[in-house]
Amino acid sequence: MNRKFVDLVVATAILASAHLAEAQQQRVYRVGVLTLGSPDIPDIKGLRDGLKEAGYIEGKNLILDISAKEAFDELRPIAKAYVEKKFDVIVALGGTAPLIAKELTQEIPIVFVGSSDPILGGLVKSVARPEANVTGVTRAGDVEFQGKRLQILKEAVPTLRRVAVLYNARGENPQHAEVLALVQKVALNLGLRLAEKPIKSTADIERALSSLSKDTTDGLFVICSSLFRDPFKKIAAVAMQKRLAVPGCRAHEVVEQGALLSYEADTYRLGHRGAWYVDRILKGTKPQDLPVEAPTYFELIINLKTAKQIGLTIPPNVLVRADKVIK
Repeated sequence: MNRKFVDLVVATAILASAHLAEAQQQRVYRVGVLTLGSPDIPDIKGLRDGLKEAGYIEGKNLILDISAKEAFDELRPIAKAYVEKKFDVIVALGGTAPLIAKELTQEIPIVFVGSSDPILGGLVKSVARPEANVTGVTRAGDVEFQGKRLQILKEAVPTLRRVAVLYNARGENPQHAEVLALVQKVALNLGLRLAEKPIKSTADIERALSSLSKDTTDGLFVICSSLFRDPFKKIAAVAMQKRLAVPGCRAHEVVEQGALLSYEADTYRLGHRGAWYVDRILKGTKPQDLPVEAPTYFELIINLKTAKQIGLTIPPNVLVRADKVIK
C-alpha cells in the first residue's frame, strides 16, 4: 500500500477524532427550570452551584432557562416550549410543576426537586426504580412529615387549641388532599380544632388572612406548597400583627420573614443534589436508573424574637432541641 496514502488516512482519522472531541467539548446543554414565585431561592442557588461544580458554565456549555411564574397556569406554556425546543433536561420544583412537565413529555428527562411524595403524586411508580423519564429528590420522606410539623407547633405553643389551615385546593396534585386528611387526623389526636381555608389564588389568601382573629384563632398552619412560597412574607406579617403563631415551610421564612419556627430539610442541599441528577443524565444515565432520594437531614429553627412579639414563651424542652435559635 502506498505510504503516502496510509499517512493520509491516519492524518484524516486523527483530524476527525480531534473535530469530534472538540464538538463534544463545545456542546451546549439546555436545561429548563419550572418554579413558582421568585427565582432567588435557596433551591435554585443550590442547583446553580451544583451545576457549576460539575463543570457546567452558564453561557459557555450550559443554557439554564429559569422560568419563575406567579401561577401554575403560566408554567404550562413554558413547559410546552421546553418540550418543543427539545431541551436536554427539565428541572421542576415542588410537586405540581413536575406533573405539568410529565403531562407534556415522556421523552425529555425530568428532575423534580422538593416533591413531598412522588409516588402518591403520580410522578414515579417506585423510588428505587422510577421506570419512566422522571426522577429526583424529595422534600420529605412522605406526607406524614406535615403532621410532624403540626405536632412541633403544638409542642412549641402548649396553649394552641384553634388553628386556621391554609392548603392548596387547586386539585392538580393529589398530594395536597392527602396531606390535608393527614393533618386533620393529627389535629384530632392533638386535641386541636381546625378552621380549613382552601386556597386557589392570591385573592383567596388575602380573604383568608383578613378573616383571622385572635379571638377565634390561636395559630395559623400553612400546608407547604409552591403556591404559598412568595405570599408567605405577607402571611407571616399578618400572623405577627394578629399575634398568631405560624410555622414556616423554609428556613428563610423563619430567619428573614418572622415565622415562629420551621422543621424542614435544607432546600439549598435539595437543589444542589438536583444538580447531581442533571449531571448524571447529561452524561448518559437514564432517569429510570437513578433512584429517587429523600433528605436525611432536617433542622428545627426557632425565632425567639417572633415568640416575644406574639407574647409566647417557648418551653425549654422544645428550645433545647432547636438546631438554630434566632434571638
